[in-house]
Amino acid sequence: MTRSLIAILIFCTLAYSCQAPKSEEARLVKSLERLCSITIPMDEKYSLANENILLDEGAVNLKTIQLLRGFSVSIKTENGVSCLEKPTGKTKFPFAIDQHYLLENEDLKVRQVIFVSKDKPGITILNFIKNKGKSPKQLSFQFEATSDLKPGAMMDSTFGKYATDRVIFDELTGIFTTKDEENDWFVVMGSSTALVLNPVSPECAILPEEFGAGAAFEIKLELSPDEEELVPVYIAGSAQSEFSAMETLADLRTDLFADWDERFTLTDSLQSTSKIQIPDQNITDAYNWSKYKAGIFKYKAGGQNPTSLEDPSELHSILQELSTVFSQQVDKDIFMFDEAQPRHIQPSWQLFQPAILSLLGIYGDIENRVTYIRPNLPQDWQEAGIENLWIDGNKLNITITTEKNLITVEITQTEKNGGLSIEIPEEFSKVKVLGKEVSTDTKDGYRRILMTGKHVKIEARK
Repeated sequence: MTRSLIAILIFCTLAYSCQAPKSEEARLVKSLERLCSITIPMDEKYSLANENILLDEGAVNLKTIQLLRGFSVSIKTENGVSCLEKPTGKTKFPFAIDQHYLLENEDLKVRQVIFVSKDKPGITILNFIKNKGKSPKQLSFQFEATSDLKPGAMMDSTFGKYATDRVIFDELTGIFTTKDEENDWFVVMGSSTALVLNPVSPECAILPEEFGAGAAFEIKLELSPDEEELVPVYIAGSAQSEFSAMETLADLRTDLFADWDERFTLTDSLQSTSKIQIPDQNITDAYNWSKYKAGIFKYKAGGQNPTSLEDPSELHSILQELSTVFSQQVDKDIFMFDEAQPRHIQPSWQLFQPAILSLLGIYGDIENRVTYIRPNLPQDWQEAGIENLWIDGNKLNITITTEKNLITVEITQTEKNGGLSIEIPEEFSKVKVLGKEVSTDTKDGYRRILMTGKHVKIEARK
C-alpha cells in the first residue's frame, strides 16, 4: 500500500512538473494574464515605451538617438531555416509585447515576450522555444539586430553628424558593441552568460541603411520532447559612452525580476482600483490603459455637483471613437514620432476617466464629504458599476441597474458617515431604501435621497 502511494505521488509530481512552466522567467510571463491587454491585429504596428526608450515595431529609439532599425529571429534545423516574421498572435500589455509563432512542419513553438522596464534605456527579449514533437531536436536560434545610430526625431542637425556604424564582438563577454564613427553613440547586445554566442551571417537578415550595420549570433540548442528552452536577448544604448550602455546591459540582466515585479505591481494595483464594469469591452480596455498612463483620477476641491447629460448616448459614441484611437496610441505618445497623428489633436488620457464617471453619473464632493450619483447610462446599458473607487479617504463600490420602469442603485462604502446623494428622475415615484418604501421630495426634475451608512440600496419604480 505504501509503495502504491509513493508511486502515485511520484507520478503526480512528474505530471505536474511537465505541465508547470520550466523557468522563473516563464512564471513571470504567465503573470501577464492578470493584466489589461490589447490584441494587436496582424497588420497593425505596435509600440512600447518608458521614459527613456521607445520600441516601435522593432525599431529601438532613445529620446536623443535611434539605436536599431529593427531585429529578426530565425530557427535553423536540419530541414532548413524558418524566419519568424508573422506571429500567430500578438498581444500588447502595459510594459510588454507577447508574440507567438508556430512552426508546424518542425513541431516547434516560439513565444517571444519583449519587456521594457520602468526607466532603463534598453529592452529585454525573452524567446521561449519549445519542442512539441515526440523526438529530440537539434536546432540553431539566430538573432540579428540592424543598427542605425543617428539623431532621433526630437533632435536637430546640430546634435551630431550621421556617420557609419561599426560592430565589434567580444568573445570573452559574448557582447556585440556597435558605435557611430563620428559620435559617442553606442548600442550593445548580449544574452545570458550561461549561453554560448557565435557570430553568424543571418539567414533572415534586415538590410542596413547606408550608414547602418548588422550584428547577428546563433545559439545551438538541443531539446528533448516537450522541453522548453529560454534564450534571452538584452539590448541597451547610450548617447554618452560605451560604459553607460554596458552598465545598462548588465542591469537588464541582473534586474529582470525586480524590474518586472515593479511594473507588474504598479499595473496590477492601478487595474484593481477604480475598476469599472460596463457592457463595452473596448471602452473598458481604454479606461484601464488610461489609468496606467495618467494615474488614478482624483476629485479636486471646489467642483460642482453633477448635471444630467441630455444625450448619454452621444458621450458613449465619443468614448467609443476615442477608445479606438487610444488603443493605437498606447505607449507611443511619450515620443510622438507619428507625424500622421499631431499632438494637438490627440485625445488626452487624463480626460477618459472623468468622462466615464460622468457617464455613470458619479461625482465626489470631497469638501463636504458627499458622493453624488445621478445615473446617465446610455439606453442600451442595463447595468454598470465601479469597484474600489477612492474619493478622498472613502472607498466605494457602486452598481447601477436600469430597466424600463426600474432603476436600482446599490452602494457600499468604507466611511459609514460619508454622505450619499442619489438622484433619480421624478417620474420614478415609488422609492424603496433597503426594501422599505420612503417618501421623497423633487427638485429640478429629480428625486433626491440623502443617506449615510456602509451599505445603501435604492430601488425606484415608475
